[in-house]
Amino acid sequence: MPDLALVDSDFADHKISFNCYDPSVFRLVLEVTSSNLGDDVRKKPLAYAGAGIPVYVIVDRTKRLLRVLTDPHDGEYRIHTIHRPGESFTLPASIGAEVTLEVDAVLGPEK
Repeated sequence: MPDLALVDSDFADHKISFNCYDPSVFRLVLEVTSSNLGDDVRKKPLAYAGAGIPVYVIVDRTKRLLRVLTDPHDGEYRIHTIHRPGESFTLPASIGAEVTLEVDAVLGPEK
């Protein structure tokens, strides 16, 4: 399950069943890695891209970086960018809001 999802304002109108929603309402999924890193970087991108979710952000706490996957097409994200500590960046306009992230703030202090 993602740690954060940004959805369209009318998401409640897209409830399918059992508290599940049509994937088309999701604009962004942000995932903080845990022990299932393989799922976060291999399986989930395929599922989210296949559902047409415009932006998938993976917060890799082990490698201390953010992976930003965008432009889903034919079940895959066409654009992959990596952002490291000390950087900030603005997410694509496809999420429907102007959001700038600072990598250090998202990652938190190094342990």
